[in-house]
Amino acid sequence: MKARQIAILAVSVAMVAALIIVVPIPIPVTGGFTHPGAIAEVFISLAFGPIIGMIAAGLGAATADLLLGYASFAPLSLIAHGALGFLVGFIGWKKDLRWMVVGWLAGGLALILIYFLGEVTIYGMGVPVALVEVPINALQVSLGFLGIMLFRLVKAAYPQVEQLGGEIKFKQE
Repeated sequence: MKARQIAILAVSVAMVAALIIVVPIPIPVTGGFTHPGAIAEVFISLAFGPIIGMIAAGLGAATADLLLGYASFAPLSLIAHGALGFLVGFIGWKKDLRWMVVGWLAGGLALILIYFLGEVTIYGMGVPVALVEVPINALQVSLGFLGIMLFRLVKAAYPQVEQLGGEIKFKQE
């Protein structure tokens, strides 16, 4: 990775974590919380691509879980939010609005499914309790549409934004 990519990644992880930490909304039934982090996750994935999007969304969400006292959920958040970031970037990066929306929907469905399966299997919450979080997670993911709109506004003002992250290539040794 280039120094610029590392800097973008570090700031992106911090942005995701900050947006989650600033506005955590408790869910009394499950003991978890929801947040507007998908706004940053979707924006970052569209601006900088699937790899930076995946790492920033996953690490940012997991870091927020750790800092807010939800450490047991950090691994599940890493995977669920990482999937959202990857799919948004993989499907929508450098594409038109239609593909951005498809990526956001695919990533959102992945996040909802991963949390549901994790809560039922790993955390043993049971299907009825895990189902309570499905519409809450859907609401959380729906805020990601604001990330699409924000990205489009930034791109209109600064068309080169998609070039900043660049392709990340791992050296073979």
